[in-house]
Amino acid sequence: MARLSLIASSDDYLLEEALQRAVKAVCAEVGGVEPEFLPPETTPEQLAVELCSPSLFAPHRVLVATETRSWLGASAPRGAAKTAAGGNEEVETSPLEQVIDQGLEENVALVMGAWCGRQPVGSLVEAVEKQGSVEWIPIPKDPKPWQDVVVSEEQENVLRGVLAGVSGEVRFERSAERLLFDRLGFAPRLLAQEARKLAAASADGVVDEDLVRALSFPRERSLEVVRDAVFERRKAPLLDLMAAAEAGVAVRDWQGRTLDEKGVPPVLLSQVSALFQQLFYLRRVAAVEGLSEEMAPANCDRRGWYAGRFKNGIAPRLNEYLKKDAPSPLLREGGRLPTPWNLGRLFAGAGRYTDDELSAALADLGAVEVALRGDLAMEALTVWFGLIDR
Repeated sequence: MARLSLIASSDDYLLEEALQRAVKAVCAEVGGVEPEFLPPETTPEQLAVELCSPSLFAPHRVLVATETRSWLGASAPRGAAKTAAGGNEEVETSPLEQVIDQGLEENVALVMGAWCGRQPVGSLVEAVEKQGSVEWIPIPKDPKPWQDVVVSEEQENVLRGVLAGVSGEVRFERSAERLLFDRLGFAPRLLAQEARKLAAASADGVVDEDLVRALSFPRERSLEVVRDAVFERRKAPLLDLMAAAEAGVAVRDWQGRTLDEKGVPPVLLSQVSALFQQLFYLRRVAAVEGLSEEMAPANCDRRGWYAGRFKNGIAPRLNEYLKKDAPSPLLREGGRLPTPWNLGRLFAGAGRYTDDELSAALADLGAVEVALRGDLAMEALTVWFGLIDR
């Protein structure tokens, strides 16, 4: 048996899972050998000595070094403590490299792991690659801002693999998957924890959206959802914020500050009404500029619309108009123009409403403000939000 492998990843959970699979496979190949996990403080020199020292008690050995980033001089991933080595620098590991270059004894296997910011390189990596295998497990790239998704298709594929690995025979419905991905983002370790909990709670071997909502509901809410809810015409996130406030669940503003229960309805009214004004104004601008047809959802929802059509074509044209028409609801503090990305989201959102819908909502604003001072504040706001789902 001669096995040598280095597994590296910028995600600690994916690395941990890959190491477990590799160690299990090597141990099974030699008939149930127990792996020997080296202490974290082990040095490359100590490992070199260990590789050259036959055991008096075990005919076969599987040595596992779970964190070798500092040996490789690799950069630390985001969120990890920095090591003395800065970023794929050469680190003195010549004794270990010499042992590896000579080839491991037939009765010894070595599995190494490295949690690092990018794919490691260097002489030790090259030595391992010549005598064994080097596997790099990258994290899929984040979606680009204009894609307006929580996780990319590539990230979804990785997360589905995580689900499959921890759920056993339990099946997750696609709607349940989507809800988990939306709530957790690309967080493989947290997803695995939630998946195990949901799989155990499944009565019929299926995890549906209702079970996810019941057991994996976030403990906090944030006003970050308001803009998306209005632009996409989904009132459920707004009603969720109101229900959370009534239930005593923390609702936070954009600075992370907690709002009290009575403060949530006025803030929601203020934010949604401001967005309605911006959308209504932008619809009028689009009409003047002959862009009403371009604003239709069939155009704005088309793949590549922002990068190919809006960013360098429509956005500059709209900004020129906004400069001439200042002040307006779309200008930020100090008269600054919105960024092309924010303007694109407003433009697409405006296309999902009609002039009549927005003008009616703004006309009812005064009555809703009065109602918020009485005992039926939540009810009045719920009715007013009814426009969003139409």
